[in-house]
Amino acid sequence: MTLTRNWLNDQIAAMVEDEDEIAPDESLILFGLDSIRVMEFIGTLEEQGIKVSFEELISKPTPNAWWALIEAKTPVHQPG
Repeated sequence: MTLTRNWLNDQIAAMVEDEDEIAPDESLILFGLDSIRVMEFIGTLEEQGIKVSFEELISKPTPNAWWALIEAKTPVHQPG
């Protein structure tokens, strides 16, 4: 599976309790994000080979910050 910004947006929509569109720099905590959902999301990311900590996600709980973190942590596959 290729992780895309749309994939992240779908994951976030499933984690929050609000149907409104979330601005890219808006805190997900304002939309009902809780620690259990963050921990579940960490598990989802680990299944994709991305290692992040709870502290990394919760320190900046915005779609833009999470996407930057995912891009930075995505393993680069080397040919050969």
